[in-house]
Amino acid sequence: MLRKAQRRIIVPFLLPAFALLALFFLYPLFRTIDLSLNEFSRTGTMTFVGTDQYERLVGDPDFASSLKNTFLLTIIGALMLFPPAITIAWALSHRLRGERFFRFFVFAPVVLSVAVVSIMWKFLYHPTLGLINPTLEGLGLGALAKTWLGDPATALAAVTFVSVWHGIGIWVVLLCAGFERLPTDVLEAARIDGAGEGRILFSIMLPMLADLLRMLLVLWVVQSFQAFAFIYIMTGGGPFGSTETVGTLMYRVAFDQADFGYAAAMGVVLVVLMLVLAKVLNKVMKRDELQY
Repeated sequence: MLRKAQRRIIVPFLLPAFALLALFFLYPLFRTIDLSLNEFSRTGTMTFVGTDQYERLVGDPDFASSLKNTFLLTIIGALMLFPPAITIAWALSHRLRGERFFRFFVFAPVVLSVAVVSIMWKFLYHPTLGLINPTLEGLGLGALAKTWLGDPATALAAVTFVSVWHGIGIWVVLLCAGFERLPTDVLEAARIDGAGEGRILFSIMLPMLADLLRMLLVLWVVQSFQAFAFIYIMTGGGPFGSTETVGTLMYRVAFDQADFGYAAAMGVVLVVLMLVLAKVLNKVMKRDELQY
C-alpha cells in the first residue's frame, strides 16, 4: 500500500525526465535506425534496402580501420588518463601547500573550447614552428623530435594526449570527491598499524573507490567512442587514415558523400558497441557494495 502511494508521488516527477529522454535520445535513435535501413540518392529520395547497409559494413576496410583506431584511442587514452588522474587526486587529498593553485592549474584547460585547444596544440606540435621539437632539441633530446601529427605512428597518440590534457581536470575533481568521502578512521588505523601511503592507496583507498572507478571507466569508453572534434580539427582523420575513427568516418560519409543511410548504419553499430562494452565493464568490475 505504501509502495503504491510512493509510486503515485514519484511518477509525476519522473515524467519531465522521461519526456526529455524520449525527445533527445529515443526519437533520434529510432530515426537513425530507420535511416540505416534506407539508401539515399543524390536527389535526396529514400529507397528501403533492409539490412544492405549493415552487410556493406562487414566488408568495408575503411570501417574496420576506423573501428580499430577507435578502440586504440580508447585504450591509449585510458592509459594516459587514469594513472595521472588518480595520482594527482591522491596527492591533492593530502592537503598539500598551494592545493588550490594546483586544483586550478589542473582544471583550467577544461574551460577552454575544443577548437581553441586543438589549434593551440596543432601549433605546439608543428615540427619547425612549434615548441615541442625545439625544446627537445634544446635539451639534447633531438632524437625524440617527431612530425607528431604527420607521422601515422604518432598521430593518434598525439591527438589522444590533447584530448586527455583538455579533460583530465574533470576526472581529477571527481576522484578528489571520491577520496574525500573515504572514512578517515580507517585510513588512520592503517597508518597506526604501520602501512605506508602507497600500501594504503592500493590496498584500501582504490578498492573502496571501485564503484567510482568503474563509472569513470564507462564514461571514458563512451566519450572516446564519440571522439570527433579533436581529430577533425587537428588531423582530419589523416595521415593515411591513421586517426580516422568511426565518428569522423561517419561524418565524411554523411556530409561529403551524402550517403546518409550508410552513415546511420555506422552510428547504430557504434551505439550497440558502446552499450555492450558498458554492460561488460559493469559486469566484470562490479564489486560488493561497501558501507562506510
